[in-house]
Amino acid sequence: MYVLIAYDISNNKRRTKVSDFLSGYGSRVNYSVFEVIISKPKFKILISKVEEMTKKEDNIRFYILDKEALKKSFVLNDKRGVFSQDELYF
Repeated sequence: MYVLIAYDISNNKRRTKVSDFLSGYGSRVNYSVFEVIISKPKFKILISKVEEMTKKEDNIRFYILDKEALKKSFVLNDKRGVFSQDELYF
């Protein structure tokens, strides 16, 4: 599975904990955004662990991308993540 994870966590300690955890699963492509390639069973574990680390006021979003969505995605600058492609698709 290709998953884009974005979060907005105001508490520094929780934000750092989530960031450190996610860095073990994927590539940070923005300050609060990670690209992750993961199996469904491991993804369920990841969600559970992130849920344990965060509180209701935190905003964590998981976008599951299929191959067609990836084909239509591109990077404008050189900060590449795990989903990077060499060509631009429109």
